[in-house]
Amino acid sequence: MLNVMRKHAGSWMIKVILFAIVIVFVFWGVGSFRSRQASKVATVNDEIIAVSEFRRAYNNLIDQYRQRFGENLNDGMLEMLKVKDQALNQLIDRAIVLQEARKLDLRVTDDEMAESIMSAPVFQTNGTFDNRRYRRLLAQIHLTPEEFEEDQKNTLLAQKLTRVVAGAAKVSDGEARLWYDWQNASVSIDTVLFEPDRYKDIDPSAQEIAAYYDEQKENYKTDPMVKARYVMFDPEAFKGEVAVAEDEIVDYYDSNTDEFKTEKTVEARHILIKLDPGADEEADNAARAKAEDIAKMAKEGKDFAELAKTYSEGPTREKGGYLGKFQKSQMVKPFADKAFSMAPGEISDPVKTQFGWHVIKVESVEDATTKTLEESKDRIVATLKQRKARNLAYDRAEQFYETCYEKESLVDNAKTFNLPVMEAGSFTRNGPEALGNAKGPFAKAAFALEKDEISDIQDIGGRYYVIQTTEIIKAAVPELDAVKTRVRKDLIRKMQTDKAREEAEAMSADLAAGKTFEESAGAHGVAIKHTGLFKRNTPIPDIGSDPQVTQAAFQLASSGDTSKNPVKGAAGYYLLRLVEKKSPAADGFESEKESIKAMLLQQKQRTVMQDWIDARKADSEIKIEKSYLE
Repeated sequence: MLNVMRKHAGSWMIKVILFAIVIVFVFWGVGSFRSRQASKVATVNDEIIAVSEFRRAYNNLIDQYRQRFGENLNDGMLEMLKVKDQALNQLIDRAIVLQEARKLDLRVTDDEMAESIMSAPVFQTNGTFDNRRYRRLLAQIHLTPEEFEEDQKNTLLAQKLTRVVAGAAKVSDGEARLWYDWQNASVSIDTVLFEPDRYKDIDPSAQEIAAYYDEQKENYKTDPMVKARYVMFDPEAFKGEVAVAEDEIVDYYDSNTDEFKTEKTVEARHILIKLDPGADEEADNAARAKAEDIAKMAKEGKDFAELAKTYSEGPTREKGGYLGKFQKSQMVKPFADKAFSMAPGEISDPVKTQFGWHVIKVESVEDATTKTLEESKDRIVATLKQRKARNLAYDRAEQFYETCYEKESLVDNAKTFNLPVMEAGSFTRNGPEALGNAKGPFAKAAFALEKDEISDIQDIGGRYYVIQTTEIIKAAVPELDAVKTRVRKDLIRKMQTDKAREEAEAMSADLAAGKTFEESAGAHGVAIKHTGLFKRNTPIPDIGSDPQVTQAAFQLASSGDTSKNPVKGAAGYYLLRLVEKKSPAADGFESEKESIKAMLLQQKQRTVMQDWIDARKADSEIKIEKSYLE
């Protein structure tokens, strides 16, 4: 057992280990799901990649894509992205890296591994490693502490090897300058656009719709779905069972004193006379003299807010210089030091900061305070009750989960525990709408299960769930009648797009035959628009971000050159003419050089590492079980 768990775990570990042994040898038996998890997806130099590893990598990738694409993610996109291939390739790369690290006798100690886990903020409460939180979070991602710690050790080992392999990579100033020039070059172009929407008289026949449907059936495939039921443990339902003792309140107050402190605040106005950081002594003296004159007027009784509106050069001028209430740490040091030394109603002599010269008027001061134990008692009780209720809810969920061995046991155990079993119905990877914000994590957990499998305890939205997937509904192609409206709409769009491409190609042919850009555009009824200058990484004026148009524009060499073929952009088909190509100013490179070199170094290190892995792959014996990629 690894050190982090030796040092920070309690009797729960024995319970987990014994429970695992009971499950494997008594309830699941040979040929069960758990034994199948140990079967392989692939072997790399005789080292097995297990199904459980593959499923975890696959689900992690899906989760990443869901965060990126949201509810637009569907089964067709997953196939297009080849997520299964990605997951398996990641695991193969990882296996090769770890094998090579061991050959080089690189090692990660238990202490290194423990330190990396205990120092991770995600596993901490109030800056201290929290074993209970650690267990809960691992349960959410279907990992035991032992599995996670082994993974963490392997991650650290891979990082050590990466430093060995890619550590020699360097980036020269010349490489950085080439990238700077490439990235910051700019062009301006003339464009004409053939938009599909301009072709209105398109009405496909029933035969054309049927033929299009036959060609594109896979695009109308339904998303895979599952049906699931679950038992939920809501901490709110356990609050009536918890009590908070007086000594617990006192202990919490003493251990978390910062929570009950309120820093000193000052409410103030100011008048700023701006001064450039590189200003000479003459300019500095002039700005100070102006600020002194204003301070004198304010001290003689003139309205400070009106003086600010008249003389201040800062952003609060129109508000009479009003800054509101602020803590000392929120202002630059010279300004804060002065403001926090003043009494209400006092007006300062000029104070210099990097922004210029300030005249300050303090409106009010609220001294730092610390709430007493009595004043804080209700808040502490609420916090401790919430914490205890969450712990009690998790303990009850754990008791329930530990007796769920077979597919019928979730329902039977719910009766024993007098708990309702909720039916989620059928849903896609977006999750059941009835669960609101919890639907995404719920769906992720449910889709990770085999039919009738029961999940680990899931912490979703502050509640704990034990989920059972009761039916897996595979993606299917519907009959034409069920999607006919959608098919017709898609076909019309395709025909419009084809028409736009054909007309753009006709104009391209005109240009190749010697017609001018203006003549050809007029003949085809499209307007010429000028973009002005833009860079590779900036939106195109009046067009927006369109990578295909940007790429084609920067491929044009000389002023007057036109694109040889239509460019398919987001809005339709474009033809381009280069107006100007401009190199970046040389004096901007020095200020960006170091950040560019750092970015290029990371890219180079990744490339070096991947090339190194690919070379080792070529010399490795890799066998893939094809059934897992079907």
